[in-house]
Amino acid sequence: MGARVLVVDDERTFRVVAQAALAAEGHEVRTAASGGEALGVARAFDPQVVVLDRNLPDADGLEILARLREEGGEGAPLVVMATAYGEIENAVQAIKAGAFDYLTKPIQLPALVLTIEKALAARRLRRRAEGLSGATRRRVERGFCVGASAAMRAVVRLAEQVAASPDTTVLLEGESGTGKEVIAHLLHVRTPGRRDGPLVELNCAAIPETLLESELFGFERGAFTDAKRAKPGLLEEAEGGTLFLDEIGDMPAATQAKLLRVIETQVFRRLGGVRDLQADVRFLAATHRDLAAEVRAGRFRHDLFHRLDVFRIRIPPLRERREDVLPLARFFLGELAARAGKPIRELAPETERRLLAYRFPGNVRELRNVIERAVVLESGDVLSPESVLLRGGPEAPAAPPEPVAPARSSPGAAPPPTLAEVERAYLEELLARAAGNKSQVARWMGVSYPTVAKKIVDFGIDVSRWKDEGAGGG
Repeated sequence: MGARVLVVDDERTFRVVAQAALAAEGHEVRTAASGGEALGVARAFDPQVVVLDRNLPDADGLEILARLREEGGEGAPLVVMATAYGEIENAVQAIKAGAFDYLTKPIQLPALVLTIEKALAARRLRRRAEGLSGATRRRVERGFCVGASAAMRAVVRLAEQVAASPDTTVLLEGESGTGKEVIAHLLHVRTPGRRDGPLVELNCAAIPETLLESELFGFERGAFTDAKRAKPGLLEEAEGGTLFLDEIGDMPAATQAKLLRVIETQVFRRLGGVRDLQADVRFLAATHRDLAAEVRAGRFRHDLFHRLDVFRIRIPPLRERREDVLPLARFFLGELAARAGKPIRELAPETERRLLAYRFPGNVRELRNVIERAVVLESGDVLSPESVLLRGGPEAPAAPPEPVAPARSSPGAAPPPTLAEVERAYLEELLARAAGNKSQVARWMGVSYPTVAKKIVDFGIDVSRWKDEGAGGG
């Protein structure tokens, strides 16, 4: 499965070439040209691996390594340090300072790709060995249980009830950004017998159909053309713990059938394998789709739906629990201001009014993004309304316009646009504003980069026409 990789080097050519090579391997890649820029990108991007040049124009790479480890805590990325040829002493210093590995410059792309794979394998093994520590559990629980609404208290109660059944499959439903992933974490850390095992996540919408089965089940050497060596799948990595299948509604039909067999029998095989493997795994699934409607439309297997729908939890959108907006905003403010090293202690009254008036179509994820942008912009110790940029930019209205009663359609009148047409027009408008930068559009929409990329493909939008007119897109 692709990982988030940050490449830090002041040589633009290397950044471009490395980004292309790693993206071709399925990784999501960001780049930075200096130490300061690297720290900023890392805070927003949360990379799993960082390729870090030792000699940066504004800092020693070892200083940046130390900051990444300090700010990342238990979830700090693995760092591969790049040093000049022959400077073995620098490489030794980097390893002693906590780097995972080092590469000598000029870096050969095959060596870079292989080292990234080694780092990711080591990270997976570490997660499997450690599971979630007590501190991480407390952070997950504290982060989710913020809020005052009866709706969310009911969700937490349901999660605690089903957590007592470590093998029960749970289906999480809710709009994008409501917190399905956080509920999955909460279920894992509250489940006796599972919480000390790994929590492994797979976003079914973010991986091409041709790769999804190999990521889930693993493969044996020679199973297909590029299978040079055997690779365990996520089912094996989740052994003894929890496998969280996000956006399960986007899973292809062929993979649905194989997943159903695993859930029913707790047995699977790697691609190209002849030996049955046991799957001691608790399955959690999440979707923003109406799976029952997908079953009726023939796009989702009814038998798999019923196997997943043993225990269902619906996470309400933020607009249905307005009393949670300010507690969540304050929680995010404390977390993000501390991470950014800023003395912002509270929300200004007008900021609170603005947040309460806004509908947050991107839900909790959008609220967090709004607060994160505001923390970056704020120079004082109180978060002012001028720093709070809502969807569409600073000129966006704080509240949506009053609903207008639908007009009666006259004979021969053009029908109103479909929801898909409205969504496409909105996406094209944001792409135009961002000069084709998909990463920026994802931040504005409060969704993941793969979600935006998939929508662009689904709608058949040609992004190049905006890239030609402005800055390059992500």
